Amino acid sequence: MRAIHALRGSVRAVGMVAAVALFAASQTVAADTYRPLVLAYTESGTDVSAEVASVRERLEGADFRFLGEYPVSDDRHVIVVTHDDLLSVAGSEERGGYIAPIRVAVTAVDGELQVSYNNLEYFRHAYRLDASVSDVSERLSGTLGAEREFGSEDGMSARDLNRYRYTFGMERFDAPYELASHGSTRAALSELDGNLASRVAGVSEIYRVDIPGQDVTVIGVAVREADGADQDSADLHQLGIVDVGEFRHTATVPLEIMVRGGEVEALNMRFRKALHFPDLRMLGDNSFMRLRSSPGALEETLKAVAGFEEEEDSGFSW
Repeated sequence: MRAIHALRGSVRAVGMVAAVALFAASQTVAADTYRPLVLAYTESGTDVSAEVASVRERLEGADFRFLGEYPVSDDRHVIVVTHDDLLSVAGSEERGGYIAPIRVAVTAVDGELQVSYNNLEYFRHAYRLDASVSDVSERLSGTLGAEREFGSEDGMSARDLNRYRYTFGMERFDAPYELASHGSTRAALSELDGNLASRVAGVSEIYRVDIPGQDVTVIGVAVREADGADQDSADLHQLGIVDVGEFRHTATVPLEIMVRGGEVEALNMRFRKALHFPDLRMLGDNSFMRLRSSPGALEETLKAVAGFEEEEDSGFSW
């Protein structure tokens, strides 16, 4: 029996090396286009928890820093890690902290387990970062595998990602939700700590990470209808509507809240969701139109947990 397990391990190792080589070759051929997610590998079976344990062990063995995990549902689970080299990239720009979390998903689909993660090269360009993430990307693909990129049929160029918006009139990277303004980082984090612990508006903390060299903290949050979130803002509700392709986008959650000094922000859903699902149609089944109430609902949900307060009316008007 041990010999059989050893043989299986050797076969998987050889297969992973071959997959990484093919992935690198495909990147060379199409170096100017990127897709939001990477399929590491697929495995026959339905035991999500066992595969999660295996993935976590391999990541930690390759010096990735464990941040947290999100059991989205019985058939979807996300592990969040980062790496010291990636944190250096995150600290290179004022709002670069969004690149810090690596979301690795295990999803059960039709008797098969899909292991996938967010494509750092894709998001580096979308978040307008000049620093390279290639070393971390190679370490990640070498650790987990990289069968193919997915999430966009044609992919997008670095130039298109740098100025990305889904369509005319929708937000870009530099137009986030402005969730709250507090007097200091300490005050902002104190407000968030209390509200997240109480699961205000159905929002709870999955991880947090401080960005080196900056007064910035990124907090990954789950938005659960079961905890009281408005349905339109809930993670699982949104995934159930738009995540219906062959390869699932589970690694799009959890969402990020960024604290910069006393300011609290999050990427606008009309930007963030579209960035993860750039090929989704505007109209029809499983389209953005089915989520038309979600951007406003999510903004209100995140404002509640951030401690948003309306400015007082001075009573003066022209």
